[in-house]
This record gives sequence, structure tokens and C-alpha cells, in this order.
Amino acid sequence: MTDQQRFDTLFAKVGNQEVTPTWNTLANDGVYFSNTYTSCPLCVPARTSLATGMNPLRTGMVLNDLPGKLAKAHTSLHRMLYEAGYDVAHIGVNHISLDPKLELSLPFSAWEDDHSYEAYAAAEGFSCKAHPSQRSQVSELCDGTYENRMYSNTRVRPFDDDLSRFKDVWFTDKALAFIRKDHAKPFALFVCLWAPHPPLVVPPAYQALFNPDDIHLGDTISCPAIREPQNRRNGAARQLGANTEPSMWKKAWAAHYALTRLCDDQLNRLVQELKQQDLFDDTLLVCTADHGEQLGEHAMYQKMEMYESAVRVPAVIHLTDATSSVQNTPISHLDFVPTILDLLDVACGQSFEGSSLAHTILEGTPPPIKPVFSVYNGNHAIGDIRRMIVHEGWKYVWDGMEAELFHLEKDPGESINLSGLDQYRQREQQLHRMLSTWARQSNDWIDYTRTWA
Repeated sequence: MTDQQRFDTLFAKVGNQEVTPTWNTLANDGVYFSNTYTSCPLCVPARTSLATGMNPLRTGMVLNDLPGKLAKAHTSLHRMLYEAGYDVAHIGVNHISLDPKLELSLPFSAWEDDHSYEAYAAAEGFSCKAHPSQRSQVSELCDGTYENRMYSNTRVRPFDDDLSRFKDVWFTDKALAFIRKDHAKPFALFVCLWAPHPPLVVPPAYQALFNPDDIHLGDTISCPAIREPQNRRNGAARQLGANTEPSMWKKAWAAHYALTRLCDDQLNRLVQELKQQDLFDDTLLVCTADHGEQLGEHAMYQKMEMYESAVRVPAVIHLTDATSSVQNTPISHLDFVPTILDLLDVACGQSFEGSSLAHTILEGTPPPIKPVFSVYNGNHAIGDIRRMIVHEGWKYVWDGMEAELFHLEKDPGESINLSGLDQYRQREQQLHRMLSTWARQSNDWIDYTRTWA
């Protein structure tokens, strides 16, 4: 898993340079789900949801709560596989918040996380902290009042140390060491890379691959949607976008591509090691990101909104027995746990909100058409509220006061908000009812009362 990787990095090219050659190969040989949505455009809620198969309203992990104040005792996929007889290893960032903590929930065969890397950096005598110039202040809604908070911005700096010291390269070295061990049992290896999440610190060799001048920016860069709701202008993502000079967007895109390519190269190292150990043909590979990145679209930076660039994620599942296909039906991260359990023939004794996609992967049949939902509740405190449903080519977003409606098939860039227009009233009312029904079933607390003029 990568962090904050845009869905459209797959099969993207800058000049003649592919951004994700390894992902692309796995997608061509496996199953590429081109319309996959995160359950939340924020790290901890998204990853906790992905690990449990439960949406954030049900897990209770609705914020970036690394200390675990909101954490509850849900069973992770890691635990399910351990109880099924797998050796389980976690290598990489740990943004899954459960009670007990994930690292204490089972005897991991290998465990490395941010703290491991920080200890390594301290022992080696180098700093892994972001440069102050790569942080910007925003005024963010937190529990009813606006507070000043610091976020990573779009400034790009070089990683001037040896590449082996780069966090994701170090994590991959640890993952390779685990693969090379003698395994008496099947193993489940969770590799969670940090890039291309900002701060945008890029090794020069990767920065050289993508010339900002070769990048074509879309029409929605620095352009809010027509009829945009007022409170979108107060969110952290818009403030970060407003603080970015137009000339910096191409550099930020180039850095995003460069860091994504670095992660792709780490994926290639894992694939090649599996082949070297004669394990590749017997391995289920699941590749995705926790959420996306807006990179200036709708005049916003980072995630924390419900636009496609923030909530759509890359997703590829590779299995030797799979029927290679491209699946365009929208699916959710909530489908991943039941799918993995089905493909591995693991029974866990619990039901899931998501659907197993095993038949799609093995037989090439399209996934069932169903609504896909996502939620956002603020970052470290309850703040800007967003609720989303995607269904039958439409997207509807409710924030408790205002709404957005986009016809994704005709307006994939979400440039015109159709909410409130008479000719779309029936469709909008249908989506609002579906969203509010799902939300009530998920124990949502926000008000879905809406007056239709």
C-alpha cells in the first residue's frame, strides 16, 4: 500500500517515462479496478476501515487518531489471517488504530513501523523531520471553533542522503529480508509505504525522471467547481491550495510522480524477490493506496474532500489463477477484506458491509452494481463534514447544510455542481435518501434534514 497516491498515476506517462511500470504490468496480468473508492479521504480512518472491512462510522475511528482515543476492539485482517494459520508481518507506516493496538493484537513474525525508522535514523545520525519551509499554517474547524494547524505544503526539497536511507527503501529492505526467511507456514506480508504523501522530499535520481515542463495540467487546476458550496472555501484543502503559487503546481505534480515511481520500484523489488524465491505464482498480491491527492484540482491540495482525485484510489489484484480484466464498475475499499478471505479460503465467522469480488477476479465477471459511500469528519478533531454516495454514474455529497451533485459520466472533472437544479431534482432526492438511509444504519450523528425549494 502507498499513501496518498492518485488513481490516475497508473498508466500515466510524462514524456516517454512511465510513472508506474510495475503496477501497470500487474494490472495487465491481473485485475485492474479502475473505479475504486476509499471509505475516507484521510489516513487513519481509511486504513483502519481497510483493515477491518468496516466503514469509519462503524469502527468509530473517524479522525486521524494515532494515539487511539477513539479506538475500539475490532478484528483486523491481520488477526483473521493469523488465526487461519498464517505468519503475519507488518512492514511500514502503521496508521491503523484499534484497541488493543495492532502491534499488540497478535505475535507478528516481523514488525517495523515509523518508530523503527526513526530509531534507525537516530542511530545513523541523520534527521527524518520535515524542513520548516515545507509546512504551512491553515485555520481549521476543530470541535466548533477555528484553530491554527500546520500542514505539509507543495514545496519540493531534495533527499540529499544515500537512497538506502530513504524511508520506503528502508522499509522495502526489511520486507525483502522477511520474504527470504525460511517459512514453515504461508505468510501474509503487509507492506505500507509512506510516499507519495507530502512533505515532498524527493531523491534527485527520481526527480530527474519527470520534467515539470513536460506535465500538462488539467482544466480544473486552481479552478473551483461552478456553484461550489460556500464552506468548501473554508476547508484546509482549499487554504493549502490558495497558498500555492500557480507556477508551483507542475513542480508538485512532478514530485508526486517521482515519489510514486520510487514506490513502484520498491514494488518491483518485492515482485522480483518473490520470483527469485519461487513464490510469485503462489502469491496473492493486493496493491492499493489509502486515499488520493488533489494536487491543485478545484484549487485544493492534499485530500480531505470528496472530489475524485481525493477519494478514488489505484487498485490492482494479481493472482496466477485470475482472469485478467479491467473492471470499471465502482467498488469500495470495504470489498477488500471479504475478497481476500474468499480468495484464500479463510472463514472468519463475521459478515461484512462490502462484497467479495472473488468471482470477478477468478472468472472476469463484473462486480455487482451498488452504491459506494465515503465519509470525512475533520482531521484531528471533528470539523468539516462530508458524506458521499456514488451510484449509477452520479456523485452526491452532503455536508449537513449544502450539497454537491455531479454527473460523473458527463463531467468526470466535477466542474459543475448540479445540486438544486430543477431538472436533476428527482435524481438528487433519490441519492440523498440512499445516503441518509445508509448513514442511519451506520450510526451517523449528522443531520440529514434538507429543505427542497
